[in-house]
Amino acid sequence: MSSHPVPIVKIEALALSAGFDDLYDSPEDVPDWLRRPSSRDRVQPRHGRYATLVRVHAEDGTIGTGECHGNPSPEVTATVVTAVLAPLLIGQDALATTAVWERLYGGQAVGGHTRGFSLEALAGVDLALWDLRGKLAGVPVHRLLGGPIRDRIDCYASPVAFHDDPEDSAQQALDFVVDGFKALKVKIGRGERTDRAHLTAVREAVGEDIGILTDADCAYDLDQATRVGRVLRDLAISWYEEPLQADDLAGLTELRRRTGLTLVNGGTHLTRFDLRDSLLNCAVDVFAPDVARCGGITEATRLAALTSAFHVGIAPHDVGSGVSLCAALQLCAATSNFRQYGHDRLPNPIHDRILMNPPEFKGGTLAVPQGPGLGAEIDWDAVDRYTVAHF
Repeated sequence: MSSHPVPIVKIEALALSAGFDDLYDSPEDVPDWLRRPSSRDRVQPRHGRYATLVRVHAEDGTIGTGECHGNPSPEVTATVVTAVLAPLLIGQDALATTAVWERLYGGQAVGGHTRGFSLEALAGVDLALWDLRGKLAGVPVHRLLGGPIRDRIDCYASPVAFHDDPEDSAQQALDFVVDGFKALKVKIGRGERTDRAHLTAVREAVGEDIGILTDADCAYDLDQATRVGRVLRDLAISWYEEPLQADDLAGLTELRRRTGLTLVNGGTHLTRFDLRDSLLNCAVDVFAPDVARCGGITEATRLAALTSAFHVGIAPHDVGSGVSLCAALQLCAATSNFRQYGHDRLPNPIHDRILMNPPEFKGGTLAVPQGPGLGAEIDWDAVDRYTVAHF
């Protein structure tokens, strides 16, 4: 890798969309569990799967590709990348990932834009820069991060979505087991009785040897979450993700005391600044970041270091395209306090079809990509099929 600066000369952003209507014969055939797979989708149902790809061009012709979280509107994230961040990037050294991150984050923090679309746009740029660095060095990103600690990544299937009939939840869980997963996540958040019915059906279907994780997506108050926590204990389930609102640190600390369950966060705490107070208040046992949302690999490595100081595990996940999948696996490979990876298995052509070399899944694990950069060999013809806007 060059010891000289590698100036950034151009930024592109591609908004990708795969509507559910394209996966079924007619809009009426799209199942409700796919439009509303969790409690967070009650207000704003899903209409498809989305991602925003970011391409950073260096002066020497090298191009790095990253990804921003695209839900619910990849066009918005793409606009932030090209209209807001690109002017701050042109001419900067593509190798100076930390310096660039601080420049972009600091520029947005002045206006209060430290979460949401702004942070997700920054994540896409950061992943593209790490991809570019790896390509210039001729090594995968996990080598630049000091790894690998592992070359295969333990993962769980996510999620068993909101079904009306508990037997349908059980069948989806069984499908994951047949695929080779040794653990799976069940979406909860519909009240003690409904959660119990679906979790019981899943447990009876998959048996005691399959790990069951749960995610309530901030659906409950403290007393509700306590009652549901008893259900989890009855069924030998420990993983309890986002049971309360993320800013209810006192409630989370009390819930942890009442239930003794493993409390998990990651969808609402995004940066180290969000996470710090949860750690100080003993309100989290596992942190589950999405590299396409939390500010990219630069911030994710800081999050991993911060959590390790509190003996808290890290369990990355992704819900976007194959690019963020590869990026997450690079992080997992080099993170000492890694627990397990959340492998999104909701129907998603953007996730499954744009890679020419998708990571091998075998025995409940995913292989870490070994190509330079993020290791994602992208089928740009497939990307073109799902591109709805090019900025």
